[in-house]
This record gives sequence, structure tokens and C-alpha cells, in this order.
Amino acid sequence: MNTKTMVDDATLIHPTKHANHFRPVNTSLNGLRRSDKRSAIRQKFIAGLICALSCLAVPAFAQDGNTQVRFLVLANRESPLSSVVPGRMAKINVQLGDSVTQNKVLATMDCSDLVARKNAAEAEYHAAQLRYEAKAKLQGLQSAAALEVGLAASEVNRTKGQMGIFDAQLAQCKFISPFNGRVAKIYVKEGQGIGAGAPVIDLVGSGTLRARLNVPSNWVAWLKIGSQLNASVGETGKQYPLTVTNISGKVDAVSQTIEIETRFPEKTDDVLPGMSGQAVAICPPDENRCLKSGAANS
Repeated sequence: MNTKTMVDDATLIHPTKHANHFRPVNTSLNGLRRSDKRSAIRQKFIAGLICALSCLAVPAFAQDGNTQVRFLVLANRESPLSSVVPGRMAKINVQLGDSVTQNKVLATMDCSDLVARKNAAEAEYHAAQLRYEAKAKLQGLQSAAALEVGLAASEVNRTKGQMGIFDAQLAQCKFISPFNGRVAKIYVKEGQGIGAGAPVIDLVGSGTLRARLNVPSNWVAWLKIGSQLNASVGETGKQYPLTVTNISGKVDAVSQTIEIETRFPEKTDDVLPGMSGQAVAICPPDENRCLKSGAANS
């Protein structure tokens, strides 16, 4: 008796050991292994993610056709002050938003243990000096060897170096403003214990503000230091001229953009670091490459 195989659209019928019994084999998607299903789902997710990122990388266009670029306002200088040694906060001399001058003491830590250790080191230093002076006099009387005098001198240098270490550690107990600016954030309170490396105070400089942008890479053909942009800050609703000060040396291969930095005019008291907005480049006269890239005409 010949073995027959029955075939339909969704199922194959294969013979088993007995010719009159058939075992169905499902060939649809439900028959795939779980690992194959996960792989297919993963590939679809990655393809969707790449598509979404590609959409985000496309610059926005205003109704007039000009390319609008998002920017972030930055302070001219920033300094996150942190603790170098562990201890307890003894005094905080500033409040949030205060204007500070360079070399102002912003906060101090309770370093009484370091003071005590420094005092002990000073006592050892003075004692070492006395021993050295005595050995030197004895050497003049032929009562002390040169080796003893040399050892006494090295002890003086050792204790003096120990004092320098404590002086350096005590200097870290004071948080001093490195420039003129404003207090952006205070992380600690008086009496709070902090560890080494813990943030204490964030400072922002009071100089001319900056703006950082990622502009389309085709702007490189005409963009240069000194180029002008027209910026609109969302928080204030006002427009400000921006001047290009720095251009990155590398184009981002994924988004096809290049990072630049610009500066605001000097008198922009209503703009604060952290604000954001949109900017449009202003084309120089007779610069066709700029107009083709979607920038505004001057």
C-alpha cells in the first residue's frame, strides 16, 4: 500500500509509523519557535526606533520656509563646588540667587579635628627644630656625629611637610567663589554631615550669556565665526541677536548636525541660564548657499 501525503493551504500531513495514521504539521506563524518570534519583534522595534530618530533629526521649518534650530542658554562660567574631605557643614553664608564676588567665602565646614591635628604637627615641628639646633651645637663641640645632625634636619623637614598637608586640608574646609556670579543651587544645610565628593553649591557666572545649538551640517558651507542668528527665547517671548563664537570640528553622523556656540548681547538681564528657544540664521549679503540651506535673508 502506497503512503499518501495530503496537503492543504495551512497544514501538511506526514505519515507516521502506521500508514493509516497521519500527523498534522502547522506551517503558519504560530508554528514558529518563540526565539524566532522574539527576533522578529526585536527587529520591528529597532526599525521603528531608527525611523523615529531620523524624524527627530530633521530640522524644523517655519511657515516662511526658514530653518528653525533649538538652542539652550548657558552661563559664561559654571562651577559646581563640592566637598573634598568629609565633615559637617558649620556655616552657609549665602542664599539661593544671591550675587557673589570673587574670593567670597560661601560656606565653611567644621574642621576642628583637622585644627587639632595641625596643632599637634606644629608642636612636633618646633620640637624637631630644637633637637636639630642642639645637635648642631654638639657637632661644633665635637660631641655629635654628622649623621645625627643630618637625621635631626630630616625630622625638621618631615614635620614641616606634615604641617603643609594639614594646611591644604584646612583650606578645603572653606568654599570660596572662584568668580563673580550668582548662586544657582544649594545642596546642603547647616549642621548636615557630608562625605567627600558631595555637591555643596552651584555657581553661575554673571558675564555674557551663551547659547548652544546643533545646526544642519550643510550650514558649514557658509557659517563662520561672527555669523549672526536671530533668536527667540520661549520664556521671555523676546528676540535677541546671537553671534557665533565657536564651531565644532566634527559633524554628527546620525543627525547630520554640527554643534556651535553663540553669545548674547551684553545687556540681557531678563534671560537666565537654562532657558531655551528657537533661532534662525541670518544670511550675509549675496550668500546663495545660505539661502539654499533654509536660513533667513538679511
